[in-house]
Amino acid sequence: MMSNNSMSLFEKRSQLPRREFREILKKTDIKIGSGRGLNTKQRVRIEEDVFPKRQGETLSKRTFDRGINQLKKRRFGEADIVKKSKITKKIKYLENLEKMDGI
Repeated sequence: MMSNNSMSLFEKRSQLPRREFREILKKTDIKIGSGRGLNTKQRVRIEEDVFPKRQGETLSKRTFDRGINQLKKRRFGEADIVKKSKITKKIKYLENLEKMDGI
């Protein structure tokens, strides 16, 4: 549980430059459950897949939340259990990234 004085990804500002968000993805390794987390290539691919450049040069909290919701819808519609698991990892990574301190 987060304390009142902890910082989250969008706590200090409402938008992040895309370049900065990409660097955060590259550098932030989050362990997901008891398994391995996502490797650097997979984390960078999240930005390309979930937050396409047509959405602008900055990433807002609203866009970030919309991306997570799109992943959840994709997971719900996916029949392949392996693909579903990969989507779940991405969702958990992004949700944990949003809550992390000191980013």
